[in-house]
Amino acid sequence: MKIKILFILLILPLVLMTKEMQKNYFSVKKIWDGIEREYLVFLPSSYLKAENRKFPVLIGLHGYSGTASGFELETTKGLNIMAEEKEVIVIYPQGSYFTSSSMGQENFVSSWNDIMSNADPIEGKPLKCSSDRFDYPRPPECKKFNFCAWTSCNDDLGFLRSVIEEISSNYRTDDSRRYIVGMSNGGAMVYRFACENQDLITAAAIVSSSIPVGTVCENDVNLPLLIVYGENDRTTPPNGQKSYDGFFYESVDQTFTSWANNQNCEDKVYKLESNEFKKKNVSCSFRQNCKNGNQVRICRIKDGGHFWPGQKESVGFCNTIVQNKINNKICENKNEISNWGNELIWNFLERYKRF
Repeated sequence: MKIKILFILLILPLVLMTKEMQKNYFSVKKIWDGIEREYLVFLPSSYLKAENRKFPVLIGLHGYSGTASGFELETTKGLNIMAEEKEVIVIYPQGSYFTSSSMGQENFVSSWNDIMSNADPIEGKPLKCSSDRFDYPRPPECKKFNFCAWTSCNDDLGFLRSVIEEISSNYRTDDSRRYIVGMSNGGAMVYRFACENQDLITAAAIVSSSIPVGTVCENDVNLPLLIVYGENDRTTPPNGQKSYDGFFYESVDQTFTSWANNQNCEDKVYKLESNEFKKKNVSCSFRQNCKNGNQVRICRIKDGGHFWPGQKESVGFCNTIVQNKINNKICENKNEISNWGNELIWNFLERYKRF
């Protein structure tokens, strides 16, 4: 009997927290550029208890054919759990999606238009794909689609700007602490958004992602950036080699170097010493003394593949178009503790505040 009571006492806080998190986790729909778009909002329970307090915001972007709810449940293995503990508002925008009948079956397809993936080839620039590249389904809104194109053609830069404006207007947000992170295609979107709209965010992180070869940001950037990659990633190979599906991306070293150079960081590359990182097979390097004291950091996951740090396989394809059903069965995943990869990323982002 005592054991049973003890079990109930131990599990009760978790049950109450889960119910509270569900209450504070909801979908918002809006018309943008003539089409219905959607994003999910998570408010930590402390948000409802502190009426005059402002909270930091983290925006999370899913990968190709992923979903907003799947990014939270499967890709990150419970980012809301960390957000509840750290008292952070999290926004999960949904990329444009459609159903494709390719390969003899119905497939859910979603993506982000990071501009450069669909851009026409430029003379003198390297080709973004090989002649044997995989033929991805063409999104219905794409009237023009070159041989190497594969993502949505909607105005996702504008959509994300509008989401940020809405969140800032409708919730008590600390606009000096607004962060963004993305996985795979979502990471490429984060990179492009950070390049073009650095006035709207404080720091950025890209995970298991790279940008099309020859498309590094050439703007005068002033923004901390974290790059996290798996050394065995075949979807976006870190060394710039051809991906398994026939596309070419910038190497992670080139992305790291160009971003640091653009904000005049110190040339020296430092190693981040951490016993905790070593236990997780993570090694990080950084360049510092950039504009406003920023840092650009790159972290390698030994033996890692195309997945979120802390995961053992490629996940995050919670394929459902019913995004307003946060706890739909197809996305069901009972996460009780936050994945350590979430902490790795948040610990970098939260260091920065825009003045």
